Amino acid sequence: MAFAGYNRHMDVIESSELKVELSSFSAAVHSLYVKRPGRYVTLRLPDERLHMDDPSYSGNTIFPYAGRIKGAVWKGMKLDRNDGCNSLHGGFSAHKACFDLLEKSRFHALYHIHRNEGDDCLPCARDYFVRYEVKDSTLLIRHSMNAARPVLCDTTCHLYFNLDGSSTVGNHFIRLESDEMVVNDSEHCGKEIIKTGGTVFDLSDWKLLASVIHCDELSFSRGLNNAYLLKGGSSLQLSAGELMLSAVSDSPAVVLYSGGYLIHPFSFLAVEFQGIPINSMREERKGYERNMAFTFSFL
Repeated sequence: MAFAGYNRHMDVIESSELKVELSSFSAAVHSLYVKRPGRYVTLRLPDERLHMDDPSYSGNTIFPYAGRIKGAVWKGMKLDRNDGCNSLHGGFSAHKACFDLLEKSRFHALYHIHRNEGDDCLPCARDYFVRYEVKDSTLLIRHSMNAARPVLCDTTCHLYFNLDGSSTVGNHFIRLESDEMVVNDSEHCGKEIIKTGGTVFDLSDWKLLASVIHCDELSFSRGLNNAYLLKGGSSLQLSAGELMLSAVSDSPAVVLYSGGYLIHPFSFLAVEFQGIPINSMREERKGYERNMAFTFSFL
């Protein structure tokens, strides 16, 4: 069903199992459609231009850094305050970035953006590349960055999933190979790393998502908005009905956000592969690459 004002001037890549609409606005995944059972499984915005404004950041390429920088200051650099006193998902100008399409085939698309010295409040010029590819039932995403000298860098694709189209993802089951997570402070900034074993946050075996997102410990944040630390080759698995998603990345962590602040709370789960979102653990890089893979299968 088309939305009112829906803009179809988008780049489409397609395999035998998946159809993905992409937008140059924020180099975003506008929609992801699984052909069997015939369903959109990601949050879609009514118009592709909203990728540069919508507070959900749905499907966006998040750069030059993901998550919140507490106090909007990192190593003495003053960043955009676009989330109270903090800096969120790269600041104001990164949210309004329009990428160039460099390559396009039926199966892949490559986007690029150049940032000048001073853009995003960072001190040197940089080039970012975002490559999407579909192979059978897998969406592959590769981010890379080149800079003149080391610079703060931590990117992700801000995808939201709902696998069965129900009104809540609380009915989804989740499993994640991780035994540590980041606890946030009252401003939703990363504070410290804790062990999850034996707690309500332990996802090492299948767990109903509702039992986590509605627990008392997360009432202040309206559910999950936390980073889980990943072991090498760790996979996230999410299932609902007959469909299962397996997601992997070479990132150090994955943020799970259960959408407590969406217009329809808890209707989607955001899966954001990124670095560990604690200010002291963020890194500078001159060159950078991040790989993500999202594979769908049937139970």
